[in-house]
Amino acid sequence: MNGDKLKREISGILLGIIAVFYVGSLLFYHHADTAALVGLQWYEFFGRKAMEAVEKLHNPFGIAGARLAELFIRSFLGYVSIIPGFAVFYWGWSLMRDRSLKAPLLFTLYSVIIALDIAALFGLTSMPFGDAMSGAVGRMLASFFSTFIGYTGAWILLVFLGIAASLFALRILVSDPVERLRSALAGLTSFLARALSFFGKLKKQRSAGFQEDEEQPGLPFPDEVPSSGTSDKSDDGYENDAEYSGLPDEEPEITIREGVHEKEADLDKRKLKVKTKDRVAYRFPSIDLLRRKREDDDYIDEKLLEDSKSRLLDKLRIYNIDVVRVSATVGPRVTLFELELAPHVKVSRVTSLENDLAMAMAARGIRIIAPIPGKNAVGVEIPHGKPRTVWMRSVLQVEKFKNNRMTLPVVLGKTIANEVYLDDLSTMPHLLIAGATGSGKSVGINVMLTSLLYTCSPDKVKFVLVDPKRVELLHYQNLKNHFLVKFDGLDEQIITDPDKAVYALKSVEKEMEERYEHLKQAGVRNIQDFNRRRSEETLPYLVVVVDELADLMITAGRDVEEPITRLAQLARAVGIHLIVATQRPSVDVITGIIKANFPARIAFQVASKVDSRTILDGSGAEQLLGNGDMLYQPASQPKPERIQCPYVSSTEVESITSFIGRQDGLKNFYLLPKPEIREKGGSAQNGGFQDKEGRDPMFADAAHLVVMHQQGSVSLLQRRLKLGFSRAARIMDQLEAAGIVGPADGSKARSVLIDNHDSLDLLLRNLD
Repeated sequence: MNGDKLKREISGILLGIIAVFYVGSLLFYHHADTAALVGLQWYEFFGRKAMEAVEKLHNPFGIAGARLAELFIRSFLGYVSIIPGFAVFYWGWSLMRDRSLKAPLLFTLYSVIIALDIAALFGLTSMPFGDAMSGAVGRMLASFFSTFIGYTGAWILLVFLGIAASLFALRILVSDPVERLRSALAGLTSFLARALSFFGKLKKQRSAGFQEDEEQPGLPFPDEVPSSGTSDKSDDGYENDAEYSGLPDEEPEITIREGVHEKEADLDKRKLKVKTKDRVAYRFPSIDLLRRKREDDDYIDEKLLEDSKSRLLDKLRIYNIDVVRVSATVGPRVTLFELELAPHVKVSRVTSLENDLAMAMAARGIRIIAPIPGKNAVGVEIPHGKPRTVWMRSVLQVEKFKNNRMTLPVVLGKTIANEVYLDDLSTMPHLLIAGATGSGKSVGINVMLTSLLYTCSPDKVKFVLVDPKRVELLHYQNLKNHFLVKFDGLDEQIITDPDKAVYALKSVEKEMEERYEHLKQAGVRNIQDFNRRRSEETLPYLVVVVDELADLMITAGRDVEEPITRLAQLARAVGIHLIVATQRPSVDVITGIIKANFPARIAFQVASKVDSRTILDGSGAEQLLGNGDMLYQPASQPKPERIQCPYVSSTEVESITSFIGRQDGLKNFYLLPKPEIREKGGSAQNGGFQDKEGRDPMFADAAHLVVMHQQGSVSLLQRRLKLGFSRAARIMDQLEAAGIVGPADGSKARSVLIDNHDSLDLLLRNLD
């Protein structure tokens, strides 16, 4: 990035030099220089003839400048040829400042059109200097138009064309030109008012000085008062030099920091088709499945920034907080003002003014960073009036994402400096997400999964999706033959039932234990070393996504907390990583033991400071703006980073998953093992829905319950006996084997085959 910037700066400097040489050569054109160059060939720049010709030239830019001026002024557009030279200078300036080249391109087109128009207008005139201003091309155009549409028609056409081109260029190149002109006039008026005030105050001080001199002869004039001395007041009664001089307090100028310009890269220009382990070809989704980004408006409203800075400094000045330097970085949704405070100002004085500054700026979501890590400045993040949407395609179509070397790269969004933020899920190693309803949690999960689908093949990563809300991860059902795992004992691949979620998490926990056995046998410490040593037995990474933890904690509580905690503590080395989201970041959902094992956290907009402290151990998330505005706290940084999450619609997610789902499915599914579910008594039982080793201790109670209600359903056993789904389903299968209930009939309750308790007691005695 630094090398590209250096090249642009060098190119800009060269173009600036060329522009100065070109414009200067034309300005110093002299008709007598033609005679001095008559006997000199065009390629002769050295020798005696060249030296003699240079002595006769009037153009200070030498032979090259004189020939250039003669060519353009006599044979092209006359002195009007200078106008395109300013376009060359504009190109150089834009390259040096690392700005977009769209504006210089449009200005170049405009300069050529307006130069031809002006040259033709001068060609229509009979003024003495008309030939010098129009040149050969201008006279030719004037002759053509006057012959074709007449002299008057040519004037009308060319004047109208020049005005139209100027208005169009003004509209394209200058955003809101009327407001810009009004702002310039207001600035000029303000400057004149301040100047008049200054001279009026100076005159009043002079008058006061003369009166004092008349009353006390012998005292020096105010300008002659010595500056040395220990008293704060000078001899003429003024407390300081600023008050003495009458000069108004000068506000520090604002410096607008350039954002990061990410180098674009075509994501489709890579190896899109790969072979899986079972010899089935897999093709990565095309970037064209994502919506093209809109043309970003790179224009920065400097007047709006100046107004925001003035209001901010005025409010701080009320509390005697002096600011030495101000810089601004304009992000997708907020502007970061970096304030360098005077040496005597305490940082704590600024942090206590958060609500006052929010009221002064008439904006919600003001966040203060005091101080900015690694800088001698305090940061104030203020929402700006022109929020820009960060599209998913715009963050994937960059060289940083295409050429990354991460194991599980996930895109988080763009920073305030417009830099694409990537992180590796394998090094996080687990991610905790919290935010209020509508703040962007589900979109953020879709962004992370989409990032993995664009970089990882089905052999590299598998998903375990738990969606208690039933609709957020619905589109990923299309991945059932490629990326989704299967559970031994469950038909579903996307878990929506909270009780089945416990079974799925314990199944992942069992998979973790078996993987550690594989690592032990291979004599390695992590999954990377295992896959390198045993390439024929490579293990895929498992990404476990839980979209709503609060619902699971309400229904299952300890049964959910235990496997999540064990996985968060131990699963990193074997390639199992968790992404857990919740809309209720309270201490009964995000318990201390869960929080301690999730060093990487994301906070979207939350309702209160208490929720922000629960997820981030500090305030700030309550001031976010929603719609993907988030704070990301990696384990390696002391303070969170503000990021704007990209937007990926459900239509785009469906297009990507459908594209993958239409491909040939893998022949061998990745099957997770049957878990060992520990009962309250401490015994471990095999977790299916049948147990041929013996009946459950709650078997008799369950039998009496279904006979009493004449309803054989798993949910009845769960509610009345307070059992988990797996155990209740296993007992129901045991009741079926004993002849107490009939076989399952889809989602309907089983029929009860025993009519009364007496018959049941007789049956139970016979079973014993």
